[in-house]
Amino acid sequence: MISQIYDPAEREISINIKRTKALSKRKPQVRYAEKATEELRNMIIENRFAIGEPLSEVWLAELLNMSRTPIREAIGELCREGLLKMIPHRGAIVAEMSFKDVKEINDLRMVLEPLAAETAVTRIPEEQIEEQLGAWKHLKEQLESGSTVSASLLSELDTKLHNLILDHCDNGRLREFLSVLRYQILRYVKASWETREFVIETVDQHLNILHNLKDRDLGGVKSALEEHIAFNKRYHLDFL
Repeated sequence: MISQIYDPAEREISINIKRTKALSKRKPQVRYAEKATEELRNMIIENRFAIGEPLSEVWLAELLNMSRTPIREAIGELCREGLLKMIPHRGAIVAEMSFKDVKEINDLRMVLEPLAAETAVTRIPEEQIEEQLGAWKHLKEQLESGSTVSASLLSELDTKLHNLILDHCDNGRLREFLSVLRYQILRYVKASWETREFVIETVDQHLNILHNLKDRDLGGVKSALEEHIAFNKRYHLDFL
């Protein structure tokens, strides 16, 4: 009998091939889960589901034309983000957004967004600041001329501005936590983009934030963020 010669290099190659095959099998499932999470998140933010509406895995799988496995993963992620809530014997339901929720979200923002700015203010590329300044100045000109600006555009630019600071913050855990808060903010602020009073005030506040970012004035950025968040909190709590 001829004994097989043990070759560590061949064994390592074999292990890597098996690992690659296993990962390649998992990737499509991961992509489906990410896609399901994004689509369901957008539907919740856009109020396509009623507060407290039950969302079963079977129904969502049919709605998104997917298997139940990525749907289950998406539900778990959206529960962690606070957009869904798991109820024993009922499953996942659309979470409510209460007076207490809005207050807590903005109390956290008041501390965390200026903190994120501390490391972001010197790291944001000049051209990105200029690009956003141009977009918000154009919005202001449209509003002053009496033109109507779409709520979807306002929401998109608002997210881009706050992500400008978030993406350049040097604290990974802070970025992750504020990202989750951002999804919750979008739920209650969406309807306000239809209100001209809110829009005019918010556009000026965003321009103030951007001018201070351009000047690399950390104190000014933090003050502008605090003013913006305080207004956001006061405005929305008055309507709840």
